[in-house]
Amino acid sequence: MAEADHKILSAEIKLGSQYYFYMETQTALVVPDEDNCIVVYSSIQAPEYAESTISRCLGIPEHNVCVITRRVGGGFGGKAMKAIPVATACALAAYNLRRPVRMYMNRKTDMKTTGGRHPMEVMYNVGFKEDGKITALHLDILINAGIGTDISPIIPLFMVGAIKKYDWGAFSFDIKVCRTNHSSKSAMRGPGEVQGTFISEAVIEHVASVLSMDVDSVRSKNLHTFNSLDFFY
Repeated sequence: MAEADHKILSAEIKLGSQYYFYMETQTALVVPDEDNCIVVYSSIQAPEYAESTISRCLGIPEHNVCVITRRVGGGFGGKAMKAIPVATACALAAYNLRRPVRMYMNRKTDMKTTGGRHPMEVMYNVGFKEDGKITALHLDILINAGIGTDISPIIPLFMVGAIKKYDWGAFSFDIKVCRTNHSSKSAMRGPGEVQGTFISEAVIEHVASVLSMDVDSVRSKNLHTFNSLDFFY
């Protein structure tokens, strides 16, 4: 930061959430089978996770649980983890009643429980030269994870990978994953990478605006060289 001709301090970015709005809401059909087995038809992107969860819930071996996904009906990440509670609740009812059980959520309930993309609050300090070369960037990021863990702990990893698309010079960050009283957030179409890309481009455009330069010129000025790639990665 000491090498910078100009500085932008305590700038803020706020990123909201997004709902998946897949065509088919969360749904499952469970049919009890012979020999203490159970067959689960679930609109899920990660059937292996449903299998292990249902196995633990019912107290039966995993090989007694068969999870079949014929089609997802639209997912975008929303049916990776969020389909598990519906499939498990359906399996519990079918297992105890010894009869087929089908469950599906109406759109209102689905929107309330599924969560969506992680909202974030970002504050950044950036130093840069007169020619648009950025010499230092520091980010303070608060990630609203909601009430549950889900995939939230790995969001910072994806974010940093996306932010490192440019050579920021001295790059530092403090990312906190925050538990809140909101619905648990989950994977959604490039989780973390979308937010990281937005933050990167917002910083670049802010620098270009301050210098009254063409934004593509600032982008070109801060693209990686062989040496910076070796350093960043």
